[in-house]
Amino acid sequence: MIVTKIFAFLRALRVQYQTQVALRKLDPRELADIGLNRDMIDDVAHRVAFGR
Repeated sequence: MIVTKIFAFLRALRVQYQTQVALRKLDPRELADIGLNRDMIDDVAHRVAFGR
């Protein structure tokens, strides 16, 4: 059971990292089009990976 939780946590970390990388590739205009700015990337990526 603990191993399953560890793997789920590691999977979520990977999703968070991949989301951050993808969002950082966008220019400020593209981020604005989806309602974001650079300061929000880390928070959004965390929410995507781990939920609220």
